[in-house]
Amino acid sequence: MSSTATTTAAPASLTTSNNATTTSTTLLPPAASLLDQLLENTKSLPRNVTGLGAIQLGISEISSQARVLRAKAAPSADGDTKAHYLLAGSGINAEDIAQDLETVTLRTTVETTVTSAATETDVAGYLRYKREENIIASIEDSVKQTARKFDAYVSSNIRLDWNYEKLLVCEHFGLVPRGTASKLGAELGIGASGTGSGAQQLPLSGAEATPGRTRLPSAAAAAGWKKSSLGRSVLGPASGVVEFPDVGGVDTSIQQQQVGLQLQNRQQRYAAVITALNICRLEHRSMPLIPEMAEVSKSFGTDTRTQQLSDSWVMLGCVIPADTPERKFANDYCESAEDSPESIHMQKLIMRGSRHYLEMQFFNLVESDIAKYPQEAQLGGIPSVENKILAYLKLRFLKNGAWMKQNLQIVNNVPIWALIFYLFRSGHLQEALDYTVQNEGYFQKIERTFPIYLKAYVKSGDERRLPGDLAERLQAEFNHHIRVYDPKTDDPYKYALYKLIGRCELNRKNIPEVLLIAEDWMWAQLMMTQDSPSATTDVFGVSPAERYTLSDLQNMLVQFGARHFNPRGNNPGVYFQVLLLSGQYERAIHYIYKYHPVDAVHFAIGLTYYGLLRVSADTASLDADLLTVDAQGRPEINFARLVGYYTRDFRRTDPEIAVDYLSLICLCGDLKIGDKGAQYLRLCHESLRELVLETRDFAVLLGDVRADGTRVPGIIERKMELIKISDEQQYLRTITEQAAEQADQDGRTPDAVLLYHLSEEFDVVVAIINKTLGESLAIADLSSDEVGAGVSLSLAAAEDPVQLARNMMAVYSNNGEILRKVTPKNREACAMLLHIVEARRAFEDGKWEQCLECVANVNVLPMELTNDTGSIRRRAQQFGGLDESVARNVPMLLVMAMESFVRITREMDASAYGDATRSKVSAIEIIESAAHSTINTGMQSYMAKLHCDQKWIG
Repeated sequence: MSSTATTTAAPASLTTSNNATTTSTTLLPPAASLLDQLLENTKSLPRNVTGLGAIQLGISEISSQARVLRAKAAPSADGDTKAHYLLAGSGINAEDIAQDLETVTLRTTVETTVTSAATETDVAGYLRYKREENIIASIEDSVKQTARKFDAYVSSNIRLDWNYEKLLVCEHFGLVPRGTASKLGAELGIGASGTGSGAQQLPLSGAEATPGRTRLPSAAAAAGWKKSSLGRSVLGPASGVVEFPDVGGVDTSIQQQQVGLQLQNRQQRYAAVITALNICRLEHRSMPLIPEMAEVSKSFGTDTRTQQLSDSWVMLGCVIPADTPERKFANDYCESAEDSPESIHMQKLIMRGSRHYLEMQFFNLVESDIAKYPQEAQLGGIPSVENKILAYLKLRFLKNGAWMKQNLQIVNNVPIWALIFYLFRSGHLQEALDYTVQNEGYFQKIERTFPIYLKAYVKSGDERRLPGDLAERLQAEFNHHIRVYDPKTDDPYKYALYKLIGRCELNRKNIPEVLLIAEDWMWAQLMMTQDSPSATTDVFGVSPAERYTLSDLQNMLVQFGARHFNPRGNNPGVYFQVLLLSGQYERAIHYIYKYHPVDAVHFAIGLTYYGLLRVSADTASLDADLLTVDAQGRPEINFARLVGYYTRDFRRTDPEIAVDYLSLICLCGDLKIGDKGAQYLRLCHESLRELVLETRDFAVLLGDVRADGTRVPGIIERKMELIKISDEQQYLRTITEQAAEQADQDGRTPDAVLLYHLSEEFDVVVAIINKTLGESLAIADLSSDEVGAGVSLSLAAAEDPVQLARNMMAVYSNNGEILRKVTPKNREACAMLLHIVEARRAFEDGKWEQCLECVANVNVLPMELTNDTGSIRRRAQQFGGLDESVARNVPMLLVMAMESFVRITREMDASAYGDATRSKVSAIEIIESAAHSTINTGMQSYMAKLHCDQKWIG
């Protein structure tokens, strides 16, 4: 080999020898020429030995098979050295070619399909590879699509506007007028939470926002309710502690007291009342719910907290008469404007009922103290109301025959002003007037005008106010010589009577030495409130400056907060009762839920039953608060979630009780403001569907359909009147069918099948069975036994798709009426799939002839001995008309048929047979000949069809 020196730059084909110091030009052929020559030589190799077409392999597939071959090759210790000398002997410089290959840049993002030079006949391996490739591509596409949807959801919902947040803070502290933040939120499309009000379901967007609160799903999204907007929107998680963000966890002291059997006993007693309530509702009878609840609460013990909760039920009973019908106050309390006549009438009822309770409670205390200390009380004589109050005064102020309180005005050894005040305090106004008239001579000496004021006040009845002229006279008299109170000489009860009767000096709410406990103070506030906020001056001559309404009292109590009435946090019942007495039922439920969640739920149910609870339908977000505020600033309770969360402790063990509770959500279905009533109906129905899917107690909840087609109603159907469903068809559409759709979307095929079966959608049942069975057959590998592993005797509870298909088709085949509702195409597809299952099992068991027989029964492949080319091609053309579940399994049928032919032939060749078996061999040869015909002609048609329609592969 010779070389010549050169002074030009070395081209890419030059190499530097290890022993040379100068660059030389090689005379060997370039690497590209050698590769081209090698490619031309491969074209002379024999091709298409079997008559089958070549499979198009991609670069990644060729690389995968090359790795397999390289792994099979036996490694050699001096393999590289031998190869180097071998190539060098042929005039090839291996190092030069290696450097050229390293300069080649491969674009891995674009896969070029090339034709394999060698013929590839591994059909099963090829199909397996394509299936895996399609599965991976589908997973990657699904991940990308989910990421895009999540990013879109975050960008449309998690959006803050700091100007809006700043106005919310300023509005809370009174720095800007109320409603300023709501107006800005309406302009920006922001709800009360400060977040963007985009669509709540990921696929949807662009729904309108509701000013002043978090937006609910759009009407279009709510109409279908095929799926919960965000998971379990009503029931919450099946287990664990559920917390509302604005409440936090339940008080630890309560958790320690109410655990185990004690909590279960509490729930069971309340549940018995709820069950009785629903029975009365079904029979269209009213039920005295408040007294029943009070008795249950009273049975839990005699401790202070239990007594406070029991008294709270009695408190509500003073506002709500026992014979009040269902939803009596819904319109006046929930839907009327604050200054409307209906709302004012409702406020009067609340104030009168609260006053009556406090007065009754105080008189019971008087009688209890007298009974405890009869000698000190010295009741004696006739136990009239007047004598009982006098005995109570003796207990408080008389000691050793002398009145201990020096500033009491004593007339005839009776503290006259204290006696009249406590007659007032116990609600005995007529007795107070009678006592004043009997002792009018004494009043002529001390306060001659007082009997006049008292007569007018008592005459006003429940209004409890003075006419305009007398009110002005009393105000003047009060300002002249009573307003300036001297605790050493002035009787505090005289001051209290004038202040309460004349509603004097309303800017000072307290009365010294008289209002010693919270109940006394609350009673005095209710005595001074009035309920005519819309008039300039009412019929009693009250000017706007002298108004003190129930709304003013409510706002003052909210400003005081729980710490004012429960500073140590160990007596939550006081603030709870204060909120109830002032008619703030929503805030009361919200407050007591932290300490007594079970009782809070039932207080909410009792108030909702009579229409005395404003409810929120905002369950669009998973972190919805228990207490929300509407656009008018009125508090609302998330009643649907409150009831739904409560059922988590027993809905799996006792679904019938859970149905009783969840049906109460429909109590709010009569609301007419916006679409809140319709929303609550949908929430109730959604909660029942969630209950069905979670418990899977279909026979109990939804009933059953026997083999003869007769329906057995379940719990929900028997109580469908409670959930505002009028007939059986509406029930099937609303509850059963939509629960089936949800189960199908969640991939719970056995549940979906039974639910569709119960909703009498028999054709859909067969379609789902076909889809599931087809997928399980296509996914399972031929080398494994993954199909038909389980056996179940239940109609549709079998997880095995094969057993499920056999169970349902056995029922449908025995009932002609049901079978007529299933389309012939679905019936045929199911039968073909079951034949494929039998062929598959025979193949797995090595029963090759039985496998071929089952494949022939499928009637998809041309298996007859008399098939000609035309009939085979007609079968290939019929491929497009096959059901999807069957068509996707045709490649597997081809593999099983060809493998069975090969195995039978090999067994016959390897066996020693005599004349008796030659006829059988001849038959096998005929079958093999037919198989070759099928493979040589039909296989090409089928594979061409399969390549044109990739969706059937894998």
